[in-house]
Amino acid sequence: MTTTRTTTTPPSITTTQNTVDFSSLSYTKILVPFDGSQMSDKALAHAAYISKISGAQIDLVHILEHVEDIPPSTILALIGPERPLDKAKEDLRINAEAGARKMLEEKVKICREEGKIDRISYKIEVGKPVDEIVRIAEENSYNIIVMGSSRISSSIRLLGSTAKGVVNSIQKPILIIH
Repeated sequence: MTTTRTTTTPPSITTTQNTVDFSSLSYTKILVPFDGSQMSDKALAHAAYISKISGAQIDLVHILEHVEDIPPSTILALIGPERPLDKAKEDLRINAEAGARKMLEEKVKICREEGKIDRISYKIEVGKPVDEIVRIAEENSYNIIVMGSSRISSSIRLLGSTAKGVVNSIQKPILIIH
């Protein structure tokens, strides 16, 4: 009895113009802008999945707005005779940073314990979210940005202002989660 073996090459995806080369796709660094929202939790879950498949490092980044830009009326409750405006703004910045740090540390802990993701870290930056996300992504050679957008609705497909700003400002793959 003679056995004949036939070998086949895996099919490739063909577009009208080119063949897609999957061998060039590799993720080593994933940036996840994280603001504490449900959408950023979903984005982190997707980034964790990609990391498990690829072994990529996940970096969470939380952007604090410049405290100097906050109008006095917004922090009126913190201003008093013993606490002038500058001191109230400094206290607000310290509290906001501490809250962000606690939130990010909890997310990192969950990813490590429940998701078995070892390569995850976080950073907190100050500035305008779009500008800082783009700067960080470009300076640190991220392969992909995974971010949430809560402004996508079923009837009108619009990205939130931060997601839209990042998409319009960078030449990197971006996965938008809704």
